[in-house]
Amino acid sequence: MPLLEIAFDIVLLLGGCMAGGILGHLLQRSHAFSISTHRLFVGSLIYSSLFICLLQGEHSYPRVGSLLHVKETKLTLGISIKALFIYLVAFALARYPVPRMTILTGWLVSTATLAGGRLWGDEIIRKRFASAFPKGRTLIYGTKSMARRFFTAALHSPGLGIDPVGFVASDRETNDVIYSNDYFQRDSKPVFHEPLSVALLHQLQVKDIVVCDPAISDRHLDQVREIAHEANCSFSFVGNEEVHTKKSPMWVWEMDGLLVATTILTQPTRFYHFTKRSIDILCSAILIILSAPVWAMLAGIIQLESKGPVFFRQSRVGENGKLFEILKFRSMKVDAPKYAFSPVHNADPRITRVGRFLRKTSLDEVPQLINVLMGDMSLVGPRPEMPFITQGYGPVEATRLTVPQGITGFWQLSADRQYAIHESIEYDLYYIQNRTLLMDIAILLHTVVYAAKGI
Repeated sequence: MPLLEIAFDIVLLLGGCMAGGILGHLLQRSHAFSISTHRLFVGSLIYSSLFICLLQGEHSYPRVGSLLHVKETKLTLGISIKALFIYLVAFALARYPVPRMTILTGWLVSTATLAGGRLWGDEIIRKRFASAFPKGRTLIYGTKSMARRFFTAALHSPGLGIDPVGFVASDRETNDVIYSNDYFQRDSKPVFHEPLSVALLHQLQVKDIVVCDPAISDRHLDQVREIAHEANCSFSFVGNEEVHTKKSPMWVWEMDGLLVATTILTQPTRFYHFTKRSIDILCSAILIILSAPVWAMLAGIIQLESKGPVFFRQSRVGENGKLFEILKFRSMKVDAPKYAFSPVHNADPRITRVGRFLRKTSLDEVPQLINVLMGDMSLVGPRPEMPFITQGYGPVEATRLTVPQGITGFWQLSADRQYAIHESIEYDLYYIQNRTLLMDIAILLHTVVYAAKGI
């Protein structure tokens, strides 16, 4: 869907620039400058590409329909001014002469074409092609203004895949139908006055529950979440102010000024998974070979100080709750409890003298390259925890186990790494929602820099 939206916007911009440029060429009084069709096309293509990049930077794709579509038009006008300024500065620095009337009319016509074309295009898509997009049947919990705003934005944003089936009413709601907030209130959905239950969700074949009641109590919110979990439905909470952590079951995104905290994850493509695994295998194999002399040296030092195994082996919980045996260079005494909370500081009596150096430089983690090569872990991802810790996970913490566990990640790079992993879960949640190949590579580069600095 985003690719289609981008292609549609490029066509509108390119056509508007070309038409406006030709109009400006005809209107200009001075013929000192002339512009060929080829140069006009190239200039229009450059401006259109710049415009799309700026839109992408404002997270305009996929598009979310706002109230009366005013927000989209405002964004188009603001981006057009930025794009024009950058375009003029670039051509001025390059000393490339372009007729001012051609630029002015091209800018005006392309901006008007994009703003109007988007409104027209979204309406056509909504009316004729919306049924072609995969949708999840969604029940809205609440009937007040926030619920109507969410309902309207969902109707005008078919790319989001939200299919509202109705509303669950509060005790004081008397209406049987809720209308959308658009010009003519052409769309409406019924209000269900019976209490929310698993049976109702199954009857309506609901896949998603969206709570749009900012006054809901924490106890009531937990009840709705439990019903959603029992019915195998995703759960979201909508607010127009800061969404509190305790009400945020997963990740937060913006929908026409509403902050939505939801359990739905954006799944990376197969290309991402294949490439990530290929990078893990290639990099771990190369690093194991190159660091083999260091392994041998560290093994000898560990043996000299404390007799016992070189490697520390411990069961950890991997992706989807699968247990595996993690490998580390032993940094603690042989008689130290195998399953206990990790030392918080290097003064912990369980840590050996060599272990302090290993833990400070993170060299104790190097053997996990074998875990990466075997597929138990990835180079980048949430740190794997011990089973007795994951047994106490709630729905939020359990999200960490939906992706491959890793050697390094956001938490490892943060100042909060001195605390327990499960006490700083926001780092892992952010990574899980926003992970891309470029982000993984950036995390690896930051890890190398931090390791070089001894941080």
